[in-house]
Amino acid sequence: MRRTATTTELESQPAKSPLGTGFSLSRPSLPRALARGIAWLAAPALGLGLAGHLGGCAPMAVVGTAILVNDEFVDNAQTVIVPHDVDVVWTGAKSTLSHMTSDLLDVDNDLRAIKTYVDGAEVIVQVETYDVGQTRIRVAAKRYLVYSDEVAINVRNRIDRDLR
Repeated sequence: MRRTATTTELESQPAKSPLGTGFSLSRPSLPRALARGIAWLAAPALGLGLAGHLGGCAPMAVVGTAILVNDEFVDNAQTVIVPHDVDVVWTGAKSTLSHMTSDLLDVDNDLRAIKTYVDGAEVIVQVETYDVGQTRIRVAAKRYLVYSDEVAINVRNRIDRDLR
């Protein structure tokens, strides 16, 4: 007949390794546990440090917001260059978008990017200096996870028209 071990007997014996003999699966010592914890904390920080040295292939993102400006955005954006200072265009773009939608604007002043919803599509607008006295406006719109040039062109033309 097979005998079942009691809880006290199980707690007093270290667990046996399923891989064979030579070591046990008992609780690691405190210094080893601390070293593992530090390694888990240091690995992401090391990865973030290396990300800055990888060059242009890493997407630009802001940690606190959901605005992402990457190569996919640039490839699918409708672009116009206007003969105005970047600060004037940035203020005008925020004003125009606030009149085009009743949704909140997710504004990132560092990237000069705005994310909102217009006509059921997620719209991202980016404003950047192109040359002295010239500013580039990029607009991309996604409806049902597919880029919508129709909405993007509409928003781009409206911003351009409001700046005149």
